[in-house]
Amino acid sequence: FTADPVENLKQLIWPALAQAFYISAPIARLTRSQLLEVIRQDYVRTARAKGLAERGVVYRHALGNSLLPVVTFIGWWGGRLLGGIVIVEIIFSVPGMGSALASAVSQRDYPTVQAMVFVAAFVFLTINLVVDLLYVWLDPRIRYA
Repeated sequence: FTADPVENLKQLIWPALAQAFYISAPIARLTRSQLLEVIRQDYVRTARAKGLAERGVVYRHALGNSLLPVVTFIGWWGGRLLGGIVIVEIIFSVPGMGSALASAVSQRDYPTVQAMVFVAAFVFLTINLVVDLLYVWLDPRIRYA
């Protein structure tokens, strides 16, 4: 990456766009449906009756409460993206952990396969930890003992 960062970033644009388009539609649909459900709640109606601006009602009162299922979905989808990274790297011929894992499996390099699976599991657990911490930040009523 340090030898030619601009060329490396150019090489990452298409795989990143492919992954982003793949995940953006379900997230947008879920966010919209959750936001429409929360907007019908009594406390949102009360905030509007107090005279708050519509933007403030949506961002301050409705969006935070509607993001809990969306954050859960994004965390779950992060695990799916980890599994699909092998295919994306092979399709776009990007050298990375996915293609290295595929070549290690085909060459029966077991220590490399174990290390790559360990790193992928660590990343997946980190994603789950971040999701749990986001729950507490989004909804202060959630407390972990």
